[in-house]
Amino acid sequence: MKNCLLCPKGTNCRGYVLSELILKLYDAVEKKGSQGSIDTIARALSLEDMKLLTQHGDKARVTCWSKGFVLVLARKVADISKNAKSDLQMRTGFERMIVSVDGLFSKLPKGIHVDMADMIMDVYNQASVILHQEGAQGMVPATVLGKVMTDVARAK
Repeated sequence: MKNCLLCPKGTNCRGYVLSELILKLYDAVEKKGSQGSIDTIARALSLEDMKLLTQHGDKARVTCWSKGFVLVLARKVADISKNAKSDLQMRTGFERMIVSVDGLFSKLPKGIHVDMADMIMDVYNQASVILHQEGAQGMVPATVLGKVMTDVARAK
């Protein structure tokens, strides 16, 4: 995964900060579903979160946004991999999540448009690290993840 040249690394990295905020926003969107209003979803972020998003979003480079995108996808891919009961459920979960995250990122400050084909291995590797760190029994099937990300990228 690429870092910008000025990256402070760790939890101070803009990509990391942005990914944590986007995960909160994504979880709020998922909980509210299609019935959730924009106001309800926006309330999921605190005032401090909104300030961080504004501060880091304005200063973030494309590399920071891309890293945040990879971290968000990896976290959700790991979650889906742990909980999926079948390959079909995993593939469907990946597809729905990737489309949602991509749509969410495109609506943020400096809306990001990324080449998902370039990020497949970064997402796979980071999701595998997350699963290993958590001691989870699940695994990320690289072929399924790669196919879904490629299909979603082609559909855009």
